Amino acid sequence: MLVMKAVILAGGRGTRLLPLTVYRPKPMIPFFNRPLMEYAVQNLVKAGVNEIYVLVGYLKERIIDYFGDGSSWGVRMRYSNGDNIKLGTAGATKKVVKNMAETFFVVSSDVLTNLDLKALYEYHRRKKALATIALSRVEDPTQYGIAVINDDGRILRFKEKPKPEEAFSNLVNAGIYVFEPEAFDLVPKGKNFDFSKDLFPRMLENDLALYGFPFNEYWNDVGRPSSYLQATEDVFHGRLLLPELRTEGLKGNLEHGGALVTGRRCVLRRPGIRGFAVLGDDVEIGRNVKIERSVIFSGAVIEDGAEIREAIIGENVRIGKGVVIQPGSVIGDNTLIEDFSKIGSNVKIWVESRIGKESIILPD
Repeated sequence: MLVMKAVILAGGRGTRLLPLTVYRPKPMIPFFNRPLMEYAVQNLVKAGVNEIYVLVGYLKERIIDYFGDGSSWGVRMRYSNGDNIKLGTAGATKKVVKNMAETFFVVSSDVLTNLDLKALYEYHRRKKALATIALSRVEDPTQYGIAVINDDGRILRFKEKPKPEEAFSNLVNAGIYVFEPEAFDLVPKGKNFDFSKDLFPRMLENDLALYGFPFNEYWNDVGRPSSYLQATEDVFHGRLLLPELRTEGLKGNLEHGGALVTGRRCVLRRPGIRGFAVLGDDVEIGRNVKIERSVIFSGAVIEDGAEIREAIIGENVRIGKGVVIQPGSVIGDNTLIEDFSKIGSNVKIWVESRIGKESIILPD
């Protein structure tokens, strides 16, 4: 049997998603009640991968406890710990390359995509590339590494996070790669070395076979609360396809009022939903509650008459009667917001907060 291997980058802190990443690493943020990383694992297994090395770091126990040896997903999982964050993406990957005899994948744990990984792998082999970067098209490329490719797909220029005036391309690094083990001969041992800032520029300097694979399938790197909510909406619209979630009927709901997906053991008293609501397990919602384009994690309690608009509500949050939460706000885990308080737009409430009755929290 052919052993196909992959590396999942899962060590980061996910600071742009704070306070959701205080008690959970970014790969474990729930998305339709499964950790983000689970979709990456399923994608790899579908492409034929049967052995995965997970580079862990921040709150690694949460990842290891959930995925274990990987047998529930039909794959063998091992974990590489240590100075992964200090070593950078390429430096941390180099530590496990000694286990790779053949072509292998490297993927980010927090990317949601419908990219056909098998097609990417076959393209890489066909081009006899040393490394291939999956490239997605975006409107604003300044947050990403950008690439220019020739007609053959070979990368001619690459720049990490360009200023607007330097953005010579809208093809961006999607955080999904195929490598030959030899590519890591360029990576110094035990030093901080990054794929985008160090390895890819070095490959270009040495005129090595670095290819790009432009794709049109869905891609979202879930970097901010707004992109998390956008990805959630994209599932309801059928733009992002998730295994085991049929969305044919959901889109109709979206157009005629509100689409609802709940976890287990939820208690709802006919909430008014606009757009969509995604609820975790054990969520309780009182009477006359209005929810619009929001995600509510497990164990939350929302009392009568509360309004939640375009917000993310953490685990075990309690929202009192008549509380109003405005668009763009994120409420950290285990927070209590007492009756008739108002949380303004784009406010982040830290974990374990206590907001007294009739308080008003305004943005900066």
